[in-house]
Amino acid sequence: MEKTFPLKVVVWQSAFLGDLVLTSNLLLNLFENLPSAEIFLVARPFAVELFKNFHPNLRIVPLEKTLKGTWRVIKTVKGSDLAFGVQRGARTSLSLFLASIDERVGFSSAELSFLYTKRVEHSWGIHEVERNQKLLKAVGLKTFTDKLFLPIDKNLLKVAEKKFELPKEFVVVAPSANFEPKRWSSSHFAELIEKITSKGWTVVLIGAKGKDERVTQKVVSKLKDPSKVINLVGRTSVRELVHIIKLSRLVISNDSAPVHIAEAVKTPVITVYCATSSYYGFFPRRGLFFEPKNLSCHPCKPNPKVCKTGTEECRFAVSPIEVWEALKGFLS
Repeated sequence: MEKTFPLKVVVWQSAFLGDLVLTSNLLLNLFENLPSAEIFLVARPFAVELFKNFHPNLRIVPLEKTLKGTWRVIKTVKGSDLAFGVQRGARTSLSLFLASIDERVGFSSAELSFLYTKRVEHSWGIHEVERNQKLLKAVGLKTFTDKLFLPIDKNLLKVAEKKFELPKEFVVVAPSANFEPKRWSSSHFAELIEKITSKGWTVVLIGAKGKDERVTQKVVSKLKDPSKVINLVGRTSVRELVHIIKLSRLVISNDSAPVHIAEAVKTPVITVYCATSSYYGFFPRRGLFFEPKNLSCHPCKPNPKVCKTGTEECRFAVSPIEVWEALKGFLS
């Protein structure tokens, strides 16, 4: 980096909540490398809550995925010194180019990748944190940490505990995911929840409004005694969700955002993979994960919207007993 400080740096990651949490490592390393830099994070609007108090020099630029919204972001970051296209869509590549940013670093597999001034290989088989760190190395920056980080407000911990009437010890279960092939079967979730509650533990269900509520209701409907769970799906803000996960003893989730939130706040997590796999690099590094075995169609792809065989075998492949035997150690 030959420019004088402070730099104006752009990080563009407008994908899902979990992807944004994983980008926290890139931000941590950028602030270590460039302590005087002003960093603009282009992301979906929930980033404002998620990264509140992350760093005094972090500026959140909420992206509305419309032509008008995209142009507003381009004008905001125009003339920056350096940009990292973490999101691999065409919108990211083109927008950073139109913003006349001197140095633009992205993945070679990104759409319109020729618009980047530097391109790095995007490969599976490594963790997402390592992939993102390749972007830093492309411009001679160092990696100081591998951790994820989300700010925690001690007062909000107390507020959330009181507001949602949470017990001192509880287990968080996140039954939903963006796409159905990534969701462990509702009957398997219900069986596991009943085993946990039978040992005196309270289970807290989490998720967003909309489809997460419908998915979770299927699980609840299969429980013999639904009164033993606290259903907070659709009832929390993003920040409250983060703080509830921080308060919990353990998180059990599909391959979805709660996995990475748990790691960022140092809560152990167990992930159940269905169509996807740890091979894609979104596995928990603080906890355990389970994957289907002996399925010729597995793994499918990183974000499968429909089952390519029509059987959905992967959603039933990991047994509740297998997960239960593993998680007992976390609760002892």
